[in-house]
Parts: sequence; structure tokens; C-alpha cells
Amino acid sequence: MDTYGRNDTIIGREGLVRSFFSGTGKSYDRVVRMFTLGLDDRWKDEIVRLVPDSRRILDLGCGTGILTERLAMTHPRAEIVGVDITPDYLAEYEERLRRKPWIHARPMLGNAETVSLEGEFDAVVSSYLIKYVDADLLLNNTTPHLRRGGAFIAHDFTLPTDPIYLNSWRAYTWAINRIGPMLFPEFRTVFDDGLTGLLRRTRWPDDVMRALRDHGYEEVRYRRLSFQTAGLVSAVRA
Repeated sequence: MDTYGRNDTIIGREGLVRSFFSGTGKSYDRVVRMFTLGLDDRWKDEIVRLVPDSRRILDLGCGTGILTERLAMTHPRAEIVGVDITPDYLAEYEERLRRKPWIHARPMLGNAETVSLEGEFDAVVSSYLIKYVDADLLLNNTTPHLRRGGAFIAHDFTLPTDPIYLNSWRAYTWAINRIGPMLFPEFRTVFDDGLTGLLRRTRWPDDVMRALRDHGYEEVRYRRLSFQTAGLVSAVRA
């Protein structure tokens, strides 16, 4: 019964991601750049700064490869494995690798919680994935493949707690939920309050930090970014 319930929940989360992102790979880079007001570049830089010198890096929820490219620039000798659940995003990822052969990476289609991994990684990173997954299942799957002393880094949107930032967030998301579908109709499910509704419900930073401690990680840290609209959790495998 427990196994059935867990599998059923995984399928439900997969369905949510597919409903948000299937068919949106070609316009994703423009959407994320436009609707984060360029802050995505800054957030990706914050992730990359935390990655130790690495031979292998696991990029979970790799999407079209924006973060993978940043990692390759900083760690040119590293092999990067990008995992994503959405085929059209991996098609864009592969196109990025074709255009920029200096990126030493390979894509894998799969769910980050259950994908079959091989070998050892020096860092596990993710951007915009963590709110969609069960932190315990994710760590159960990835921790055996993260070397001791390796880094786990997760970044995502967060709901501001400061009243001034929260009111600004509400005004901005109200606006983009109306403008977004007109500019990018393929993202209608995301802009139809889907993403902002999820952000009101999720408590991913607390969930991830608790799970990291339960799995024996050390130096568990959380930073709020850009007027509390995003967050970054990092830890080291003991």
C-alpha cells in the first residue's frame, strides 16, 4: 500500500510538470529571461559559485541547458549529465550541445526522483526543479552517487515573507499571469495562476533542509535572493 501511494504521488507530480511545460521548450529561454527581468542570469551565477572543482556534475531538471552551459564555462573539463522529464526540452538541450561542442555534457530523459544514475558526481545542482519533487525521494536517488564532500545545490522561486516584497510579488505575478498567455500562449497553464498558486503552497526550503539533515548532510545553508523572490539551499555530503 505504501509503495502504491508513493508511486501514485510521483505520477501526480510528473503530470503537473508535463501540464506546465510540454510543448514549451523552444520559447523557454525567452520566457525565463523576460519574466525574471533578467534575474535568472544572476541566480545561475550564484549556483555556479557554490560548485566545487568538479570532474562530473549532475544537473537535475536541466531544461534547455542554460545552467549546464554556465557550468561548462566554469568547469571546462567536467562531464555534465543533464536530466529532464520533458522530451522537447531535451531536444533543445541537444541542439545547444550541437551548436556549442565545447560543452562536455549528455542528456538523460527521466524523473530526477527515479532516474537510473551511474558513477559518482562531485556536485548535484538544480534550478527550478526542487518545488516539484519529494526531497527525500530525490536524495534517496542522488546521494549514493554524490561523493563524500560533494555539494548539493538547489535553487527555485520562493514566496516573499516581507510584507513590502510580498505585495510587490503579488502585483507582479498578477500582471504576468495576464500578459504572459497573450505573448506565449503555449505557457498558458503556467501563467493561469498555476505556478504562482504552487508557490503559495510550497514550503520547499524547509522541506529540503530537513531532508538534507535527515540524510546526514552538513553545512546546510539557505539564502534568500532578489527581494526574497528566490532561494538557494546548499549542503555538503558528510
